[in-house]
Parts: sequence; C-alpha cells; structure tokens
Amino acid sequence: MEPRKKLDILKGSFESGVIDKEEYQKWKEKLEPDAKEFDKKVEEINKPSEEEPKKSSNASELERTRSQSTDKALIIGIGVVVLLFVAVFAYSILNKPKPQTLEDLHVLNLKGKLKAEQGYVYKGVYSFITLEDLWYTQITSPKGTKIYSLALRYSPNDLKDIVIEGSLDGGFFDSQSEFYVTFNPTGKEFSYVGLAVADFSTHMSKVFEKNPIAACDRNETEVCKTRPIVTCENANKLVLYIKESSRFRTYYNNNCIVVEGNGFDLVKGVDRILYNLYKIMEQEEA
Repeated sequence: MEPRKKLDILKGSFESGVIDKEEYQKWKEKLEPDAKEFDKKVEEINKPSEEEPKKSSNASELERTRSQSTDKALIIGIGVVVLLFVAVFAYSILNKPKPQTLEDLHVLNLKGKLKAEQGYVYKGVYSFITLEDLWYTQITSPKGTKIYSLALRYSPNDLKDIVIEGSLDGGFFDSQSEFYVTFNPTGKEFSYVGLAVADFSTHMSKVFEKNPIAACDRNETEVCKTRPIVTCENANKLVLYIKESSRFRTYYNNNCIVVEGNGFDLVKGVDRILYNLYKIMEQEEA
C-alpha cells in the first residue's frame, strides 16, 4: 500500500477514535518520511512534458485527490460503525436485568416501585409480592425467635370478603403439639381436599411446630380402618375439618377449625384461616 494512503488510513483511525493521539503521532512520524519520498517520485513521474497540456495534469491531480477523500471517508465510516457496535454491546451487558431475590422484591415493594399486580403493602405493614403464582410475605414466628418467609396461594386482598365465624380456644391451640386433619373418605373432591390439607399442614408444621395426624370423619373405607376417626365432637383434640359442601364457610368451633366448600374454595378457606392464625387478618375484615 502506498505510504500516503497508509497515512490517510492512520489519520482516519485517529479521527474516528479507533486509536489515540499518542499512537497516531508515533506511527505518523514513522510513515511521513516514506510518504514524502513517495510523493517526490510520483511528482517526477507525473511531471507534464512541454507538449502535454497543463489541463491534463490538473485533471489527474483532481482524480487522485478524490480517490484519497473516498478512502478517508470509508475508513472513518468503518471506525464509526465499530465504535457503535462496541457501545451497543457494552450497554446490553451493563444493563442486562439481574435475577431478583424475594428480599430484593420486598425492598422494591416497600418503596412503592412494583406494579399493583406484582405486589402491595397490606395494612401499611405486610409486604406481599407474587412470584410463580404464589404470594409471599414475612412474619416473625409465634415464639418471636425466627423470621419466616410465607408462601400462600392467595393474598389478603383475594380473601377480604371471607368471614370466619365462631371462636377458637387460643390457649388450647397454643398448648397442642399435634393436630388432626380429618375429612370424608367417600367424598368426590379429593384433589382439592388434598391440596388444602397439604397447604395447612405445611404451615402448621413449619411455623407453629405442630405435627399433623391424618384422620377420617367416618370408618367407611379400608384406609380408615387404621386411622383415627375424628370430628369436631372430639373436644380433647385440635382438629382441622375439611368438609365438602355446596355452601362455602370458614368457622371455628372451640377446638375445631372447619372449612366447608368445594373446588378451590377449600384452598381459599384454608389460606383465610392461616392469615387469621398469623394475626395478619381479623376474623372479619372491615
């Protein structure tokens, strides 16, 4: 490549930011002597003879100038494209969303930076955020020794119209280290009953430290022959009674916690009871 074109390319690289001023000066000092020598030789070769019209020499010089300008513009254009690509790539890396933990989401929620469908603060105290179809909040354990992250299928806003009737013997509830889960073994809503029972038992075991005991409300199947038969009539036991019914109800009967209904109403009823036991929601919300 001609020394003069090398200098043009070098200058284009400097002007487009591909190389810095120090690098440009270093290479310029190396290339300029060769470029000057080359220009001198070109000038001698292209020196017009006495017979050659001066107009022809001027046209040749103009063409060479145009060629150099085109090369310079091309180099600058390539440099700009390269810099733009680097800038876009760097921006995409630096601004790539980072996975957020539950703690991160709670902080954003408390600062009011989440959309309504992503989270809200209940009663100005409890941060509720949703992730993968579950609602999460944090509470202190009943004994005040631990902080738990709770996961429930519904949030308080979903359950505010559900009233819990009756009264629960709080002293008896606190004194029990186990509880009985009973239901109708001949019912038709086993999938929903099982889901409600599993959710309730998980919270009771983890937070309230009470062990579940599977029971039946009647002895009419082979499985129930080896299980305790328990209803709300067993006043000496803490009981969760899941009852299939066309009417949706949640209520306390002294030592007995009852959820009546069908389908997902059974799951909603259990969540509503849990929020009350956690003292997040009253039995009847205003």
